[in-house]
Amino acid sequence: MLKRIDRYCHFEQRLIRPVGCIDAMSLILVSIIVSVILVVGLLTINVYYQSMMKLPSNTPLKYLKQQSRNGKQRPVLVLLGDSITHGRIGVNYAEMLTNRLEDRDLEIINAGINSELAWNALQRLNEVIDCEPDIVTVLIGTNDANATMSKDIMRGYIRNMKLPRQPSSDWYRRSLISIVEGLKIKTTARIALLSIPTIGENNSDPAFMRSSEYSTVVKEVAEKTDVTYLPLHEEMAEYLHKKHRDVKYPYEKYKMGIIKAIISRYLFRRSWDDIARGSGFTLHVDYLHLNTAGAQMVADLISDFIQSTLPGT
Repeated sequence: MLKRIDRYCHFEQRLIRPVGCIDAMSLILVSIIVSVILVVGLLTINVYYQSMMKLPSNTPLKYLKQQSRNGKQRPVLVLLGDSITHGRIGVNYAEMLTNRLEDRDLEIINAGINSELAWNALQRLNEVIDCEPDIVTVLIGTNDANATMSKDIMRGYIRNMKLPRQPSSDWYRRSLISIVEGLKIKTTARIALLSIPTIGENNSDPAFMRSSEYSTVVKEVAEKTDVTYLPLHEEMAEYLHKKHRDVKYPYEKYKMGIIKAIISRYLFRRSWDDIARGSGFTLHVDYLHLNTAGAQMVADLISDFIQSTLPGT
């Protein structure tokens, strides 16, 4: 009888042991999966923060906080714009200007915010005015133009940017005029409007042509309000006419192109210019944002304007 019980116990142990092993393996597997999910989640959050949420080191609010302690020390240049000015997606022309003018007596304030339309920039114009700028450059309108390319794109902008109405060229014109008039009434700043960058690099593409239409609006507003016009779009278009390459994906996939560029930059640490080459761009890193050559054009135009406005810089 005892032998039977002993054999039964040994048999039971053999049954239990694999179950215990399976449980341990399952626990290890779950731990690995959870760890991978956490790592991917943290990397995703970091990529989103670096590209979308991280602010420039010299925003209007940061400057105003500093000014409240020290007072205005030197001439102030405010760069008002969208993601191209913000400088976290694509090469940062504001940093180019800062480096170029680092030995000059000039405060450069980055008032660029990702994804904004001219109406959004108008809503925060007071913080620009409060900086008491001597010079203001305005590079805004890429998102206004892009928003009109399809109903789906327009709905996305209305939702994400909390727009009170559908974007249109007429609304863009009125918002831009309001920006200039607000600056002229409440500041003594010299003002320059830049035409918007080309959207993509093929001048027969509807998106490219739309950016040309909106650049014409900028020129007309500059003439109407008697401020300086800086022909960024025209310079880019002329350059692309001579050195245009075939981009490897169509405009319709521009959102995916932006996402891939952001991941390549902030996750895999590729340079913006390397990303641009990989996609076949000459002046862009994607359809909306600029590589070094494109950003250099912006910096050159603004630098020349500064030289003419403040000859000592």
